[in-house]
Amino acid sequence: MRKLYSICLLILVALLSFSCKDKAPEAKEKNARLQAAFWASPEEDLKPTIWDTGDTTVTNEDRLEIFEPAIRNIGGGYIGVGSIQNFTLAAWAKSEYVWLMDFTRIVVATNKIHVAFLKRLKTPEEHRAMWDKKLSAAAADKIIDEEFPEGAERKFAKESYRKASPYLMITFGFLDRLAKKRPYTHWLNNQEQYDYLKKLAQENKIRAVRGNLNGDTTVLGIGEAARKMGVPMRIMYFSNAEEYFGGYKPSFKKSFGSLPTDNASVVLRTISFWKEKFPWATDSDLSTQRGFHYSVQDAASFQAQLKLEKVDVRDFYAKAVLDPKEPGLSYLGALAAGKVSATKQK
Repeated sequence: MRKLYSICLLILVALLSFSCKDKAPEAKEKNARLQAAFWASPEEDLKPTIWDTGDTTVTNEDRLEIFEPAIRNIGGGYIGVGSIQNFTLAAWAKSEYVWLMDFTRIVVATNKIHVAFLKRLKTPEEHRAMWDKKLSAAAADKIIDEEFPEGAERKFAKESYRKASPYLMITFGFLDRLAKKRPYTHWLNNQEQYDYLKKLAQENKIRAVRGNLNGDTTVLGIGEAARKMGVPMRIMYFSNAEEYFGGYKPSFKKSFGSLPTDNASVVLRTISFWKEKFPWATDSDLSTQRGFHYSVQDAASFQAQLKLEKVDVRDFYAKAVLDPKEPGLSYLGALAAGKVSATKQK
């Protein structure tokens, strides 16, 4: 009986092994298709601007953890503007593919450097230390040499590293203060989150691209790539850029209105206008004199309103609902309606 059992077990193991081997080429081919689509979308050309300075490579949105419950483990695709805050949000969301875009060359270069560091470094502490140019410039240059093509791009990356270094070191200090005051974890103080981003980086699933929110190339290309990949864009993060638009331009409405989304997709933004009605979150002005109000909107409501002839970000706040426990946070669109309904039922 034991002999018969052993033979059956060996046959089962052999069959499973054959099945796994049979699927391996298929999985490899699928991954190759996804990678090709992810990296093939076009980018806009960027010209030097007055914002190619070190202070644009950090965030002054000090209370990003307010967003964490709304995006925890939602996966999918991520598109966002700005710098290190995107890594924080993507790690909380467990995003599967990450597109980081910005209209300033230095931010794009710095995001690429972060990805290069993620591929090669082991801990959040090593990552932070690598941005200390007084101690780590030579080691950072070696990584940049390995990651960036020789020529103008590599030269600009090294210049960007040196410009960004002092601002990032200061920002790391602010993050430490905030995390102690209202204990939460992020990719620069938590190994598990760092490891998650490291895995994405090593699998080439984080891409820093040149792009303007109001451009007509980069976002459209990302949307087309995401559709080919079958990846819903679960997070659209705009920081506070929209409050400077003076209404959404046709190019913005076309590109973001056509991004593939699903019922779990959300828009994250910050605002500083109408402070009396939409108060700045406590300590959101820790790193600068300007604070922010934080908002979450369902993507369906956002994309539906982009179809209107004229629409401005302020229009979304007509029926916004403040979080009763965190007045520095508001819900917009269908999320606001859901909060009102839940309150009435109580």
